[in-house]
This record gives sequence, structure tokens and C-alpha cells, in this order.
Amino acid sequence: MPDKIKVIDCKQSDNEYLHKDFHGALCYAIKYLDDNFGEKATEEYLIQVGKTYFKPLSEKLKREGLEALRSHWKNIFKKEQGEFNIYCENDKLICEVKQCPAIAHLKKTGSFFTDRYCQTTVIVNKTICNDAGYQFTCEYKSGEGKCVQKVWIENFEQATRCRKV
Repeated sequence: MPDKIKVIDCKQSDNEYLHKDFHGALCYAIKYLDDNFGEKATEEYLIQVGKTYFKPLSEKLKREGLEALRSHWKNIFKKEQGEFNIYCENDKLICEVKQCPAIAHLKKTGSFFTDRYCQTTVIVNKTICNDAGYQFTCEYKSGEGKCVQKVWIENFEQATRCRKV
């Protein structure tokens, strides 16, 4: 082997989890889909992401209740260094995002941002929750990097699990 070539043997597990540049690529993907196929096609694509890639989370939510989603959100926001608060109020799981790590990264790097980026959160999380029998809402202003996500179920037996979170 030539002296100038260095072979590095490493595994994904050798590195810290982080995919911040994915968010920029997702902005471009949304713009491309919107421009070439329309917003409805983009929404249908995001629904499929929620139904397929996040199917295990939806099934866990259905089995274990709101604790499954609380644990997932907490893990993701900690890994991505987001500022958030997760709590229960009136039998709803509430996630207040004070600083979205994706939007913060896009702004910091001066990356392209589409006003429809936050729809990924809305559509994917609504799909995950609806498939598990839960309701989902997300209040936000595009690009601010803040939102309030709420998840609940009409079935009282399931809703009481929120108090144990």
C-alpha cells in the first residue's frame, strides 16, 4: 500500500450520534418535492415516513402509552442538544421546544431553510400518534425554532398513563 494512503478502521458505534446536516438536506428535499410534485405529494411522502420508518415507535406508543413517546423525545432532544421541556398536563403529554436543534443548526450554518420545514414535525408526529390511536397537535411559527407539541388519547384508561410519566 502506498505511504500516502492511510486506512482507518472504524464503526458507526465509535462516533457520537449526530446528523445535523441531515436537516439541511431535508429542507432541500421538501423544496424539491413541493416544486416538482406539489405540497400534497410532499405531505403524502412524510406520512409514509411516519408509517414506515417510525412504525416501531408507533407500535411502542400503542403498547406502552405516552411514556414511550416521552422517552423517545427526551432521548432525541438530548442527543441533538435541543432546549425542551416535557411534562404532563390535563392528561396530555406536552413537549415545549424552546430551541429546535435543527433550526438552530440551519441558522448557525447559514443553510437553506424552507418555511415548510416544520411540517415534517407536524405530519410525521401526527402520523405516529394517529396510528397508535392518539391525537396530536403542534403550535409553531415557521422558522422561529420553537413549538408546543401535545399528545393525548380520548380513552381515559390510556390517558391516565400520562400522570405516571
